[in-house]
Amino acid sequence: MADVERDLSAWLGNKMQQEAMKEIFKLETNVKLTKNPELIDEWRRLQTSDHFYYMCTKWFNDGDVHKYFNPYDSPYEAFITYMNILNDFRIKANRLSAVKTVA
Repeated sequence: MADVERDLSAWLGNKMQQEAMKEIFKLETNVKLTKNPELIDEWRRLQTSDHFYYMCTKWFNDGDVHKYFNPYDSPYEAFITYMNILNDFRIKANRLSAVKTVA
């Protein structure tokens, strides 16, 4: 079984996941203001549940499944990688938008 609890804890169960989710949604207005279809598509892809799943720190009954499908050595590596990508994306979105946001 992939996730014993059958809730969102595999995607939003820790502070890293919650912070990553908060940061991607903070970009929504700025991204949509660009009216750039490629940028909007990229922003949507950054919301794919796998990104947040890879940051999961649950290593109990379903931990082996998380490790098996995770390309990162640790959830912390997944978080750092995602946040670095998100930072690069934020810079790109700010450059393309008509309204600059404060990071």
